[in-house]
Amino acid sequence: MINKLFYTKFPFVSKYFDTLIENDTERFPQSIVLEGLDIIGQYAFSMELARILNCKETGGEDCNCINCQWIKDIKHPSVNIVSPINYKDDTSKTVISINQAKKITSSLRETSDYHRFFIFCNAKIKQRSGKEQNLIKEYEPCGFNFPEEGWMPLPLNTKVFKSEASNSLLKSIEEPPQKTTFIFLTQNKEDLISTIVSRSNVFKLGKTDGLNRAFCNQNVQPLFNKYFQEIIRQTQYDTKIQSAVELAAEAENIIKTDEIDIFDFLNDFQEYILSIIKENLANRQFCTGLETHIRLIQKAKNRLNTSMNSKIVLESLFLETAELWT
Repeated sequence: MINKLFYTKFPFVSKYFDTLIENDTERFPQSIVLEGLDIIGQYAFSMELARILNCKETGGEDCNCINCQWIKDIKHPSVNIVSPINYKDDTSKTVISINQAKKITSSLRETSDYHRFFIFCNAKIKQRSGKEQNLIKEYEPCGFNFPEEGWMPLPLNTKVFKSEASNSLLKSIEEPPQKTTFIFLTQNKEDLISTIVSRSNVFKLGKTDGLNRAFCNQNVQPLFNKYFQEIIRQTQYDTKIQSAVELAAEAENIIKTDEIDIFDFLNDFQEYILSIIKENLANRQFCTGLETHIRLIQKAKNRLNTSMNSKIVLESLFLETAELWT
């Protein structure tokens, strides 16, 4: 369903979302952070997700239904670009404001027959460089226009999307109406406040779809591999529960001893599960269980935001996942 151009550019993430949309759109993430240097690609990929979920026909890349055409022409009422110069009523062009956040919150009170998207980025009207022109040409086959002539998407940062505006959206991001998705375009997730990242699924767009800093730690990957063998692959209930308790303690020790950000750890845990999904796409039941586990990790991140003790969060996560696979 996703345009084959994105499979060339972002193979893993494209396959993941195609599989998710095909199997159960009810599980589509309510908040997504995209990372990487190709912001034009992030913009086009976000629009592609919005197009497929609002398509009235098959969702194919050549579909010309009215919804697909509206989205390509930036005219669809439920696909919104939020930037310092878009989705706003005032004349300021420097930040994403609290007023914009309030406007979004107010709009969510109204019901919609569509899947609503709010795509956040920095943006400017500028003379495009040769490199930018070439990048735009790469994505022209997808058919997505820009809001206006000379408009360029740029990555978010905390100077543009300040904590006040970000925090005012947290409730909407955490508990949005059904069929609502927020997407944030960044070079690095650390350019957003941590409370938005913790409520989001984080994806790095690129041919390698690399993992975050936690996974680079020499102790983290063995722990994830051990989880796969002892929680997912084991058959005995008692063994799974005992392993869950031990793995939670091991994870806590690694995080503290090696000074790993626990959100980096949990984000990479989600990425690790996604890599297993990629390797087992033919086994639909198995992948469904893995998708449920990704949501349990998201639940763990949300618990951390309530100041719950990290030890309890990790123990609960591993025990819940052990129960999932019994």
